[in-house]
Amino acid sequence: MLIRYQGALIIVHAIFPLAGLFLLVFAFCVGHCLDVVVVILVLLAFSFTPLITALGLWRVRRRNKLTQGPFTYSFDSEGMHTSGATFTQTIKWAAIPRVRQSKRFLFVFISPVSAMCIPLKALRGQGVLDEVRSIASQHTDLR
Repeated sequence: MLIRYQGALIIVHAIFPLAGLFLLVFAFCVGHCLDVVVVILVLLAFSFTPLITALGLWRVRRRNKLTQGPFTYSFDSEGMHTSGATFTQTIKWAAIPRVRQSKRFLFVFISPVSAMCIPLKALRGQGVLDEVRSIASQHTDLR
């Protein structure tokens, strides 16, 4: 699931790498050699956002049985059908505002700011990419 960050979260997460960069530049500008404390602080500053993201994903996958795959996706004139070991879900085309394709993923947006990410490799492997694109273009804005 892809969820876009809001502007305030991007700013908050940008503060940490900027703080690490400030520590490095400040140490070099005043001629201070890098000691262990500064190096650890810089590494923590640069790794804060990836660590927090990884921890959040791990916690969700561990606690929520609905996030545990593998998942099966199917598309027809009714909509997108998703099923896993613990659920079956149908999202009708009327609820899908748009579908986008990148080099590696097909993004099926289920709201203005969140999307299901389906690897193109999986669709190509099943030989259904063109069929899925055709069905999606009949019902949504596909780019």
